[in-house]
Amino acid sequence: MYDHFKYTEKLSRQLVPISHTDTDCHHFRATEQSELIELNAMITKAHGMIMIAIDGATSDFKLNNTDSLMERPGYSLVIAKQTKSADTDTIFQAQKECKEVMTAVISRMLHDYNNYLDGCENIDTSSLQMSGFGPIGDLFYGVILDFYINEGVNYKLNPEMWH
Repeated sequence: MYDHFKYTEKLSRQLVPISHTDTDCHHFRATEQSELIELNAMITKAHGMIMIAIDGATSDFKLNNTDSLMERPGYSLVIAKQTKSADTDTIFQAQKECKEVMTAVISRMLHDYNNYLDGCENIDTSSLQMSGFGPIGDLFYGVILDFYINEGVNYKLNPEMWH
């Protein structure tokens, strides 16, 4: 089963441009409901390039052409770089660098998808969508990747849940 926070923290430790460690934090977690003020407070000591894993606890449900109920939880991942100013050229450069790193993340996710690693085999590869992101914190700009996971759901009634 896919664990978004665990998987992205692993990636943030292995990615050279992020280089997350316990003493130099570059990986952050958030929900879609997180207030930007809360997230801003968490990343006040961050520097360089960071990764933010977002699990909004939102899902789509769908019955396929069979009797299988599928859940499609949505996840997001941000790669952002701290800039020295908010001028357009600086933002574009940061987004370009972050897009390069995010492309490496997508390549890793697809590698893990093909090799049935870390629950990535359930990624809906047609759902990957990247767009610009920022500002957040102290002039962090970058890109955000949105995607879905396909998971089967056992929808048999559990008698212990009902009177």
